Amino acid sequence: MADDYTVSAAAELVGVSVRTLHHYDQIGLVRPGNRSNAGYRLYSDADLRRLHRVVFYRELGLELGEIAEILADRDVDHLGRQRELLVARISHYEAMLTVIDRELAARAAGIALTPRERREVFGQDFVAHAEQARREWGDSKEFVQRQQRTATYTQDDWQRLREELAAINGKLAEAVGDGTPATDIKAMDLAEELRLHTDRWFHDCDHDTHRGLAVHYKENRRSGRNYDDMAPGLSRYVHDAIVANAERHRSTVD
Repeated sequence: MADDYTVSAAAELVGVSVRTLHHYDQIGLVRPGNRSNAGYRLYSDADLRRLHRVVFYRELGLELGEIAEILADRDVDHLGRQRELLVARISHYEAMLTVIDRELAARAAGIALTPRERREVFGQDFVAHAEQARREWGDSKEFVQRQQRTATYTQDDWQRLREELAAINGKLAEAVGDGTPATDIKAMDLAEELRLHTDRWFHDCDHDTHRGLAVHYKENRRSGRNYDDMAPGLSRYVHDAIVANAERHRSTVD
């Protein structure tokens, strides 16, 4: 009994209240194995191990009845069982974190739609790269302007925006497939449509700004990868058409 622990000492060691230990004793979950000469509860090392298991299972969200059933099974590998429960709990929290990150990214992208509306317009991964965009462009006036404009868009606005963009991109994919040079007037006109689309829906986009966006397409960042998924080499083609269009308008101004 020299190595036994009083209720207060046991409570401090396992990180629970004395009242909790009394409750565990009353329901038969963890009963101290010994008593002092004065009749006070004393917990052995084995009792403390059981208490630690109870506390750990409680931290994992199990009810006391479930814990009692697990502890009653002498064949249970408690460390293995606790690890399984912990992995499941981590997965649950990671899923919750993903939902929160998507909502934060949607807010950062200025997409003020309900979850169902966003799913209908953008699909499941509609803001998969929005946080990356915020990090890259968050300090720019273009990104701030984009947020301000898109924050007011309805589901119909977003649908029309995407349909217009898809039509332009479809024509660009056809042009690269037909072998039309990026410096051809047809390609430059499509680049101009793309610029005007950005200028109308997202932010002010003169030809110099559009040329800057084109660099992202050529470097195969997110938008560039999207283009190359439509047609091999389309990201470079769009870049070259944008540059040619910018040069065309510069020479006109000059």
